[in-house]
Amino acid sequence: MGFQEDVLAAYDEAARLYDWFDLAPMPLDESDSVKEGENTYFRVLDENITSTKELRSRLEEVFTSELAEEIFNKAPDQYRDFDGKLYAIPGGRGTNLYLLDKTVQAERISEDRWKVTLTFWADYEDSHMVPEPGTDFSTPYPIAMAGYSTEAIYYERTSEGWRFTSFCPSDALDLEAETVYTFDYAQGLRGDCSDWEMICYLLHADGGFAEGPFYRLYQRFLERPGDVLSSLALLDTAPYGASRLNSLIAGPGYEAAYEDEAGRLAFEEAVRLCVPANEAERVVLGKIRGAYDSVLRQEQAWTDLQNLRFSFTVPNTAVFTLGPQEGAFPWGLALDAEPVLVSPAMDGFGPCYEAALDGVTLEYTVNPDDGAEVLYKMTANDPRVSTDRDVSVGDSLARVREQYPDIVPLDGYAESAYVWEPGGDAYCKHIAFFTQDDIVIGIEIENLVDRRLLE
Repeated sequence: MGFQEDVLAAYDEAARLYDWFDLAPMPLDESDSVKEGENTYFRVLDENITSTKELRSRLEEVFTSELAEEIFNKAPDQYRDFDGKLYAIPGGRGTNLYLLDKTVQAERISEDRWKVTLTFWADYEDSHMVPEPGTDFSTPYPIAMAGYSTEAIYYERTSEGWRFTSFCPSDALDLEAETVYTFDYAQGLRGDCSDWEMICYLLHADGGFAEGPFYRLYQRFLERPGDVLSSLALLDTAPYGASRLNSLIAGPGYEAAYEDEAGRLAFEEAVRLCVPANEAERVVLGKIRGAYDSVLRQEQAWTDLQNLRFSFTVPNTAVFTLGPQEGAFPWGLALDAEPVLVSPAMDGFGPCYEAALDGVTLEYTVNPDDGAEVLYKMTANDPRVSTDRDVSVGDSLARVREQYPDIVPLDGYAESAYVWEPGGDAYCKHIAFFTQDDIVIGIEIENLVDRRLLE
């Protein structure tokens, strides 16, 4: 027994035998029965064990003699010999309702002794009706159990060979263990709960029940990344559903990705200072980092896509998009134009400049805090300049409607200007098409920053 795999295989066999006496009998042929007193016995199907003597012998191959005797006598009337065959009483006690599964680890603690640690995982979900104060109505609220308990058994070298000197049922979940929790979601989660208790709560929480605790777990990660990482690493080895585990384990990364710049910097610093204590923690930290990076990449891709929707393509020059630009004008491009100051800095706003190029005019401002230049408006009256949907000056209004079916007339322009402004009040970017005789004579792309063009 020099290898962990051998010990784990020995445990599996021992658990199978033990369960025949504790959980449910061996598989039976219910067409072959014998009546004895008030008991009805059915023939055992296992052709390799045909008598109580052979069954006892199998127990003694994996358990000490004393333990084998104790197991055999757990149900002294369970098995009987009739006409040279082994029979058993059908039925069983039924497994623990709250047990999800178990995980098994083996650790050699001396030359002649192994410690086998069994982790029993709790998982249960139900609901109950809670009266609404001041009404005759009740609302269903979920209740759930989650967590784990552990048992240690020992596999030792004896004079008869390697034997288990202690054992426990295959569903020995301890519902009273400090690491097993029962939650009533109508009552919420205690503010002073442990990290592990919060994680167990989140395993069954969704919607409004999850939002606050998810963010609290993220805040704890910023404050004590090592502690939270340790609890999440424990969860990573649990047999809960993958969809639950993946979102919860990577939760701090997802939360951080939607923070502002200061929040993201705080998260990145916490990750930098977090030193995994083992391989399991290293894997989980990688998942947290991966979730954070993935969301940022998606967010950047979405931002790039949105910016491209509000862009002008000038052949042989550049694609101009609204928003921050790289460096100072002409932003690394070969632009033959001199910017003109159109508005000085005032009231926390930076100065605004206009640069008239061949076919397109750019208007940008300089951020007073960091000096970044932000392009906020572009106008074009040259048919060589096109939007990202390939609409240019000279196109018909019908083509504009084909490419931008949501355009609406702009008030005050007597149907000579039409605006495409997606996103409602939360979005301030628009494209305006100015027309004459239903032909486009000018295009404006602008970000009004703090209000909509269409009111």
